[in-house]
Amino acid sequence: MKMIAGNELTWAANQYRDRVALVFGDDTHRYWEIEQSSNRLAHALAALGVAPEERVAVLLNNCIQSVETVFGVTKAGMTYVALNARHTSAEHADILTDSGASVLIAGPEHRDIALEAARRAPSVRHVLGLDWDGYPEGSLSYADQLAAAADHPPEIEVDDSALARIVYTSGTTGRPKGIAYSHARFRARLDNFFAALEYRLGVEDSMIHVGPLTHAAGNYLIPYYLRGARNIILPKFEPEPLQKTIEKERVTHLLLVPTMIIRVLDDIEKNGMRYDLSSINRINYGTASTPPHVVKKAIETFGPVMRQHLGMSECPQPLTVLYPHDHVTEGDEALTRRLASCGRPTMNVRISIRGEGDKPLPSGEVGEIAIAAEGVADVAYWNMPEMRAQTVRDGWFYSGDLGWMDEEGYLFLVGRNKDMIISGGFNVYAREVEDALLQDPAVEDAAVIGMPDPDWGEVVVAAVVPGDGSGADADAVIARCKDLIASYKKPKRVHFIDALPRNMAGKVNKAELKEQILALEEGGDGMQ
Repeated sequence: MKMIAGNELTWAANQYRDRVALVFGDDTHRYWEIEQSSNRLAHALAALGVAPEERVAVLLNNCIQSVETVFGVTKAGMTYVALNARHTSAEHADILTDSGASVLIAGPEHRDIALEAARRAPSVRHVLGLDWDGYPEGSLSYADQLAAAADHPPEIEVDDSALARIVYTSGTTGRPKGIAYSHARFRARLDNFFAALEYRLGVEDSMIHVGPLTHAAGNYLIPYYLRGARNIILPKFEPEPLQKTIEKERVTHLLLVPTMIIRVLDDIEKNGMRYDLSSINRINYGTASTPPHVVKKAIETFGPVMRQHLGMSECPQPLTVLYPHDHVTEGDEALTRRLASCGRPTMNVRISIRGEGDKPLPSGEVGEIAIAAEGVADVAYWNMPEMRAQTVRDGWFYSGDLGWMDEEGYLFLVGRNKDMIISGGFNVYAREVEDALLQDPAVEDAAVIGMPDPDWGEVVVAAVVPGDGSGADADAVIARCKDLIASYKKPKRVHFIDALPRNMAGKVNKAELKEQILALEEGGDGMQ
C-alpha cells in the first residue's frame, strides 16, 4: 500500500501549529517550527543525492535536533539508524558498514569519533556536523545545508513495506544485530501504543525525556507529538534537575528506568521533597527488572501512578502493561505478587510460554516467551535472513527470554535463556537472585552471572554496587540472600564494583560484566 512518508507528522503540525511541541532548557519550539526544520532536512538530504530507503545514521546527544533528524529522515522516505553515543568509533564503523549508511549526522561532542568512523565505513558519502568547531574536508555544516533547503513538506510517496528504521540491539549478549522496521510495522507500533493507553493524553499533558531519545525514550516521543502534548527534553538524567523541571513545567508523565527511580527516591529520602511533584499522574517504567520493594516505595512517594511495560528491540513496548490499578501493595498474595510481574499482554499482542519442542506450557511453568509474529511483532532482521528463520517458528517469535504466566495471564520474567545458571544440576534464574540481592539495604545495584566451576558445573557470582556508607560485607550479603531464596541459588562469590555496565536502554550488559569479573578474579583485585 502506498503512503506519504511522515504524513502523520505534518498532520500533527497543522493540527497544533502554534502550540509548544518541544522544550529544551530555556528554548521552546512550536509545532510549525519543528515542521519547517524537519522539512528542510528532508529536502537537504535529497539535494545531496540521497534516495529513499538509503540509510541515514545519527549520532547525537539529547537535543532539539534529536527530534528534527528523526522527523526529517522519515519525511524523506529514507531509513533512520540511531547510533549509541557511548560507543567507540570502531563500533560506530561496524554499524555504519553493516547498515550501508550513506549519511552520518553527528553532534559537536562526537566530531572526532564520527570522522574516524566515517573514514572506516566505505558506504558513507556525506558527513554532516552539527555546531562543529571547523569542518574538515569531506564534511558539511548541518546548519548550512538546512538553511539552503525548502521548508514545505516533501510529500515522498513510499510503499508501506519500505524500510523506515534499523534499530540495533543493545548488545547485552554479543555483537548488535539490526532489527528492520517497515513503515507498516511502525504504524502498527503506534496503533498498539494508543490501544494500550488507559490515561488521558492530550494538549494538557507533557512527557519529560531524560533517557536517550535515539533509544527507549524515543518510543514516547512521536505518540505524544501526535496528541499535541509537550515533549520536554533534558540533556541527561540527574535527580535534582529532573525534579526541578517537573515543578517548573508541571510535567504530567515520566519514563524512567529502574536505576533512575532508585536514584530519585534516594534523593528525596536524603534531602526531602524539595520540589512540587504533584502534577505527575503517570510514571512509566520498564526496560529492566524493578524490584517490588522499589515499586512500593515509589507508590508511597508519588501515589498510585506507576505503570510498567515490557518491550524489546525486536518488539517495541508496550507488549504487556501493568496498569496502576494492578499495583496492589497489600492484601491477597495472589494480587500483591503481581508487583513482580510486567503485566498482561496488550490488545494487539499474543504471548505464549513455550517449552521443549516449542509446546505451550500451562500457567505457572517457566519456559521461553514466544510472541505471535504479527503487527508490531512481525520481526525482521537487516541482512540476516537466517536470524528470522532461527527466531520465528510456525508464526511465533521466540524471544530468548524466560518467564511464566499466572492463571490470570500476568507475565513474570525470570531472565534470558543465556542467563540461566545450572549449578549442581539445578536451574538458577538470574533475576530471582538479583531481586533477592536488591532487597538488601546495603545493596544499591546488583547483577549475577554464572561462572565455570569444577564441582558444580557453574556457580552464581554477583557483582554488587554498595549503597553510600553501607559498609557492605560479602558474607553478610550472601547470608541475607539465604533468607529469601534457596541456598543453592545464593551467590558463591560477591564482587563490589563502582557501577554495573549498562546499555542505552538501562539493561545490564552481561557480556561486559563477565569480562570485568574475569579480570577481577584473574588479577585477584576487588574480590570480596
